[in-house]
Amino acid sequence: MKITDVRTYLLELDFKIKIGSMPRFKASGLYTNLITDEGIDGWALSHWNLSNLAQKQFIDEALKKLVIGKDPFMTEEIFNEIYQNSNRIMFGIPQSTSAVQIACWDIIGKATKQPIYKLLGGRKKKVKAYASMPRGYKAKAAVGAVEAVLNPDLGGFKAVKLRIGNGAKKDEKLLKEIRDAFPKIDIMVDANSAYHSVTEALEIARICDKYDITWLEEPIPTDNLNALAKLRELSPVPIAGGENDMGIFRFEDILSRGSFDILQPDVTRSGGFLQL
Repeated sequence: MKITDVRTYLLELDFKIKIGSMPRFKASGLYTNLITDEGIDGWALSHWNLSNLAQKQFIDEALKKLVIGKDPFMTEEIFNEIYQNSNRIMFGIPQSTSAVQIACWDIIGKATKQPIYKLLGGRKKKVKAYASMPRGYKAKAAVGAVEAVLNPDLGGFKAVKLRIGNGAKKDEKLLKEIRDAFPKIDIMVDANSAYHSVTEALEIARICDKYDITWLEEPIPTDNLNALAKLRELSPVPIAGGENDMGIFRFEDILSRGSFDILQPDVTRSGGFLQL
């Protein structure tokens, strides 16, 4: 089996979205489609980039020529070809590398008629899911949003993740409102790297502890691994992160420095399944 073509399709929605402390941006996504000579194709979706159009151009102009002619089952060969020619020397776009890998595994799953989790040596058939709030809410509005996802007809979740990162006072007001309204659910929070010092982040961590928060996600940018490690030592709640990091070498750095209690690679950004 050989890859004969790579196609990309830009999806632009007619609204803007604000995720936590991030700037408001247009909701968009990019579908990447690998075509093979045996009539089996693979798909991948990248989402919420500040510019999916830049990713599309990068795949169309740079990665396509590296992938055509390759056997999609040779995922490591394809990853290393892309990594050596883009991520290693010119940073590349991690979402693009990931998209090619995900689409290859989609082809492999279709060809073998097996789900990917089994092909990767699956350990569980079920995992506990939580509802991740797609944007930041004011305290009163957040109660209504959480109530909706707890509704059995709309998901019946028993755990939620809230977006914070608007300053200690506003963050505490939000958490108090939700915890008072829902005393028994699991609550996680994601600051989307809104804070920039251990001192600031530690104040938020102590607020989280006050309201029995399961974990505090990316309170400061993940580029600052030493600060995250220091925060983790001092924090009364677990520190989580890693969704914006790519590659096993990067994750080795994160683990060796002890930056997180909970590591959260995102397969759409990490470089693919085998880079987690």
